[in-house]
Amino acid sequence: MQFAFHLHALRHHWQRSMPSSIELERDLRRIRDAGFDGVDVSDSWPFDDFTVENAHTVRCAAESLGLRIPTVSCMGKTLCHPELAERNARAVEAAFAVAERLGAGIVNLALSIPRTPGVTPVMGATHSPGGSRGATDADFDQTAERLRTLAQRAADCGLSLSIELHDRSLADTSASLLRLLNATGAPNVGANPDLCNGYRAYDTPPETWREALSTLAPRMNLWHVNNLQRVHFPELQRSAFVERPLSDGDVDYSLALRQVREAGFDGWVVIEYKGVGDAFATLRAGRAYLSACAADAALETA
Repeated sequence: MQFAFHLHALRHHWQRSMPSSIELERDLRRIRDAGFDGVDVSDSWPFDDFTVENAHTVRCAAESLGLRIPTVSCMGKTLCHPELAERNARAVEAAFAVAERLGAGIVNLALSIPRTPGVTPVMGATHSPGGSRGATDADFDQTAERLRTLAQRAADCGLSLSIELHDRSLADTSASLLRLLNATGAPNVGANPDLCNGYRAYDTPPETWREALSTLAPRMNLWHVNNLQRVHFPELQRSAFVERPLSDGDVDYSLALRQVREAGFDGWVVIEYKGVGDAFATLRAGRAYLSACAADAALETA
């Protein structure tokens, strides 16, 4: 496995939506020195800014330090919303050009309803906006049809797609994500079992993280990892979630890593952090923790 740093975590460290050349070099050097193999670029760093020249600058800066840019991530890209679907599909196609310019091989796709600025997203409730519980067969059919088109265009660019397990999306459970994969039927489309996204979708998780991973591990081509602690308020039918370091939340990643290794996954792992503390320190500690877990797993199978 190779480990990538989720650059979205550093967005508050930059003066603007994209880093200056000084900020970029500083942060990439720190990421390299922390033992990461690459970085993930998401569209919180506006993809409109990735002209051929700018992308070349970013790619050269990373490669000069021995870092790769294996993945780009598209967030909030529902493909069945009546007002957003077509625009989102075009945005995903634009991301293919960004991925090519950066030398990435995988475009990660979260099929979620985008968050409304200034409005707290609904998580940990009995109903999830855009979620699979309230979806119709037509929602799944429209999404699969658009995914088939996007998969072909991605293949033409030499790219793979990864569908992220995500709250506020049709793919908010392992069963609904697997349904989309099977309906799409494209060999270059796989799963990204971001376990905490599924965990936080509803007040009571419909499956354990181990069950979700067992279903999706055979189909995964990317893995986003982060951790949460769930606090359930049954009298309110709500759950709250506290961001935690990888080693301290409700998902046991030492067990999860063994599970995906046994399923044959040996691809890129993107370490995420969504809290408001020191993102760099948290991701650096997560990298060290996963390295120790991987070493233990290797000893067990030796």
